[in-house]
Amino acid sequence: MNNASYVVTPAAQAEGRMIGIAGDVEKRIGRMAKRAAPFTHPAGNRRFHDFILRIEADQVLGIARLEAE
Repeated sequence: MNNASYVVTPAAQAEGRMIGIAGDVEKRIGRMAKRAAPFTHPAGNRRFHDFILRIEADQVLGIARLEAE
């Protein structure tokens, strides 16, 4: 497992709340980022379950739900 820590930007936290992530949104998204797998998608570069995360270096810049095509 990846031991990196991620900074979850305020914009990513707001997106997380808008798509239904509750509680300590910053901590939840940070854990998702640690567990995410590389993924190629226009909305982001990492995937955790049905979420796509946009991560650069150690920052989570955005999060979205993976939509079925």
